[in-house]
Amino acid sequence: NQSIKVLDRHGKVVETGRVSKILAFRGLERAPIDVGEAGDIVSIAGLMKGTVADTFCDPQVETPIQAQPIDPPTVTMSFIVNDSPLAGTESDKVTSRMIRDRLFKEAEGNVTLKIEEAADKDSFYVSGRGELQLSILIETMRREGFEIAVSRPRVVLQKDEAGVWQEPIEEVVIDVDEEHSGVVVQKMSERKAEMIEMRPSGGNRLRLVFYA
Repeated sequence: NQSIKVLDRHGKVVETGRVSKILAFRGLERAPIDVGEAGDIVSIAGLMKGTVADTFCDPQVETPIQAQPIDPPTVTMSFIVNDSPLAGTESDKVTSRMIRDRLFKEAEGNVTLKIEEAADKDSFYVSGRGELQLSILIETMRREGFEIAVSRPRVVLQKDEAGVWQEPIEEVVIDVDEEHSGVVVQKMSERKAEMIEMRPSGGNRLRLVFYA
């Protein structure tokens, strides 16, 4: 029942509280322990807001441990309550409350997801690291029996310090056989990617680096 606080990477207090339980991972099981040591992978009960890249420390500590921040979302989609005439014909999980609870539960374990509730309370903005991540979530919810409508993916834009809108850019590294490199370059160019490097990687293969 130890008192601790949580600091973000800038030293700001995220929350304070007491650790009510420590669970260590032992294979696929979780076992309660009294002390967590260096190298242990543990779950802590008693705190709600602390997450990846935060520092859990004694209340007297003021300086956080330097950590790599989580990459911000690049794509967002709207998850909307299905209000079509055929709503409810394939499942009974159709209400906004059920969808909301499921999305926020997913965000607890998937720290790269960002969930925002729209003003109308019948739709939610779900942002992630790419279309693949969001499509996996949609398919998982479908298999669990949820009925939802979704919008087209939209790129998440952010403003820099000068107030100019910035589009997210990823570095893509592809190792490919030389004979197939032309097709890869063509496909990446169709997606408006910019090739910044092409060099041999050994064994008749090329390493292609793009900004996309």
